[in-house]
Amino acid sequence: MYRIIQTQLKQPQFDSFTEFAQAALAQDKVNSLQGTLSVSLRATSIGQAFSIAYRSALQALLPSLNPQQWAAMCVTEVKGNHPKQLETYVTADGVVTGHKSFVTMGGHAQQLIVVAKTDGSQVNQVDRPTLKAVLLQQSAKGIQIHALDNIKLVPDVPHASMTLDDAQGVILPGDGHTDYSKRFRYLEDIHVLISFVALILSTSVRYGLPSKITEQCILLTSALVSQKLLDEPWQHLHLSEAFKNFEMIVLAFEENFEQLPVTFKADWLRDKKLFSLANKARQVRAEKARVWLTKPL
Repeated sequence: MYRIIQTQLKQPQFDSFTEFAQAALAQDKVNSLQGTLSVSLRATSIGQAFSIAYRSALQALLPSLNPQQWAAMCVTEVKGNHPKQLETYVTADGVVTGHKSFVTMGGHAQQLIVVAKTDGSQVNQVDRPTLKAVLLQQSAKGIQIHALDNIKLVPDVPHASMTLDDAQGVILPGDGHTDYSKRFRYLEDIHVLISFVALILSTSVRYGLPSKITEQCILLTSALVSQKLLDEPWQHLHLSEAFKNFEMIVLAFEENFEQLPVTFKADWLRDKKLFSLANKARQVRAEKARVWLTKPL
C-alpha cells in the first residue's frame, strides 16, 4: 500500500476524464482495493474517484468481466430498487424485457449486469420474487440506452435509463438479489470509501495541507485495503466505524479549503452529497451486525 501511495503521488493528476478513464481501464483488477487506491491518488474530483471505485467494485463482484471495458449494475426501476418493485423479467434462456430508470455509467458501459425477476415468477419463501442477474453486452439487439439530464451532482459521471426488448443475455449463477444487488452495495461502499480517502490524501499532500490530515488518511486507508471482501457482520461493523472516521477527516480537510483552488472547492461542495447517499442502507447493515454480535455463541 505504501509503495502505491509513494509512486502515485509522484505522478501528475489527470488532466481530463478521458485520461482518467484510460488509466482506470488499464488498472489491474486482481486486487480491486489496491487498484482503486492507485487510480484515485491521481484523481482531481469526487466524480473521478467515484467512477474508479464503482468500476472496481463491479470487477470484485463479477471477476469474469472484461476489465478493459466499463460496466454497470442495472437494478433501479421507476417504482424503486426493492425486489418487490422490479418488473423487468428474464426467461429461462436469458432473454430480458423491461426498463431500468437509472443506470450509473450507463452511457459508457459496454457490460451490463441486469437484475430481473424470472419469467412469471411468484413470491417465494423469502417473500419476494425470484431474481436473477443477467450479463448483457450493450451492443446486443433489443437494448436502447437513453442519456439522462445532469442531476446536478458529479456531472462527470454519466447516467442513463435503459429499455430492454427481448435482449439476449447470459444468466449468472446465484440469486440476483442476495449475490449481486445486495452484495454490490457493500462492495461499492468499501471501494468508494477508499477512493474518497485517497482523493483527500492526494490533495492534502499536493497542496501542503497539515500533515495530520495525511496521517489520518493513511491510517484509514491501511485499515480498509487490508480487508477481505466477505460481506460478513464483522465487515459491516468495521465499515460503519470507518465512515465515521471519514467524516472527521472531511471536517479537517474542509477547514483548510483556503489553500485549495477555487474550482476544486466549488466542485467538492457540489458533489460531497454523494458521501451520504447510501447512509440508510449502511446503517441498516450495521444495525443487523450489532444484533448478530449480541447473540450468544
